[in-house]
Amino acid sequence: MTSTDEQAVLDANAAFYAAFAAADAEAMDALWARSTEPTCVHPGWDALRGRERVMASWRAIFQSGAPPIACAGPTVHALGTDAALVLCTEVIAGGTLVAANVFVREPDGFRLVHHQASPAPHRPTPARRADLN
Repeated sequence: MTSTDEQAVLDANAAFYAAFAAADAEAMDALWARSTEPTCVHPGWDALRGRERVMASWRAIFQSGAPPIACAGPTVHALGTDAALVLCTEVIAGGTLVAANVFVREPDGFRLVHHQASPAPHRPTPARRADLN
């Protein structure tokens, strides 16, 4: 995967969080893969398989009032030349989540094929980090 590809994946990841923050169902739908079956695991939900179920979940989240969200510290991990994993922190009101977003290359760019988020573990304070050494 080239640095241009990695930037394209980061751009797709940023577009995902922009659609999420805007509660934009159309933009969200446009970001998900068409060439393979998407999957998604929202915090506290069962695994969702299939485009219809994944898109229905986003519409339900947006209708019930998606929380304000921001992506922090995204890092790209190439999975060959046509797929990549982005690990990041989702900053939401009241806490943080750890997220994994998997993208695949399609003819028109990188598209999301899997999203999973879960509560971030409590991070030790600097004094506690010293105790772990």
